[in-house]
Amino acid sequence: MIEVRFYRSGQSLQGFSAQGHADFSDRGTDIVCSAFSALSQTAILALDQVAGVTPEWKRRDGFVQCRVPEGLVGDCSFATQVIFKTFLTGLEHIACQYPGFFRVSYEEV
Repeated sequence: MIEVRFYRSGQSLQGFSAQGHADFSDRGTDIVCSAFSALSQTAILALDQVAGVTPEWKRRDGFVQCRVPEGLVGDCSFATQVIFKTFLTGLEHIACQYPGFFRVSYEEV
């Protein structure tokens, strides 16, 4: 199962971490893993290229973590939240469609 945890401070999303493998099908053909990978990589790239925020992130097999700097304001803060909430919307949809393979949770920071 892929378990994604969003870090939030009040209503503001500050980052996420994910670990595990969906094991929906064989490696290389797993649509749940592929969907998560595409969404997470797009979110990380968009933080940099769209929001103008340099996130701190790391990735290894079965794990990814991304956090944005504290104290973002103005357009950077707004764009960051739009990106994270759009990412979250996609992930929640995957979790509803594949409940035994994917889970989203939250941690207050």
